[in-house]
Amino acid sequence: MGDRRLILWDIDGTLVRWGPVGRSVFDRAVHDVTGIDPDGHGVSMGGKTDPQIALEIMRTMDVPDEEAERVLPRVLVQLERETADAFEEFRATGSAHAGVADVLARLAETPGVVQTVLTGNIAPNMRVKLAVFGLDEWLDLDIAATGSDSADRRRLVPIAMERAANERGQQFEPNDVWVVGDTPRDLECARVAGARCALVATGRDDYAELAGLGADALFEDLSDVGSVVALLSPSADDLAG
Repeated sequence: MGDRRLILWDIDGTLVRWGPVGRSVFDRAVHDVTGIDPDGHGVSMGGKTDPQIALEIMRTMDVPDEEAERVLPRVLVQLERETADAFEEFRATGSAHAGVADVLARLAETPGVVQTVLTGNIAPNMRVKLAVFGLDEWLDLDIAATGSDSADRRRLVPIAMERAANERGQQFEPNDVWVVGDTPRDLECARVAGARCALVATGRDDYAELAGLGADALFEDLSDVGSVVALLSPSADDLAG
């Protein structure tokens, strides 16, 4: 179509940074359900879904796969409770990255742009984390694709596109869709769906590590608001046509 954009924002590392609470809520949830202390598990969380992370943590604790799958729903329920209870801790130890609020606000006013979230967080935790710094104000979270929808991040872009069509009556072609994230997994899920991807070096992977991946765009951060908005917006020619 060319005259519209569906922008799918990652949360952790892309829009916001957290202190150790981002890891500790997982540890507490797994401990509460299994009775085993997962301290020192060493599981990397970047770009993964909450169910995937929980299963990987339990694997390091030698919980049999069948048992881990059985208790996973309980772990995720407990994770939701821990995240909600840690709202003020998230606020105290975290922050929105530079330029994020201004970019979201500008794009929310741009004709043809729909913004939502593509995140590994389960849906309730997505809402908590965005509300901590008021970022939910500019995002259509009812069409978000989350870890509640699939443990496989590669399946999430089509889910968001389908929701935009079914819930908002807006059809997007893959080339109309931008995934904005901070890890190689964000790029992977975009490429699988034929979407475009902008990476931001505000997570664990630095600019040099992300530069060789072949993303459609790469930013140190989102502080150059005008450039980011220009990239993600439909062009003036498209809107005129």
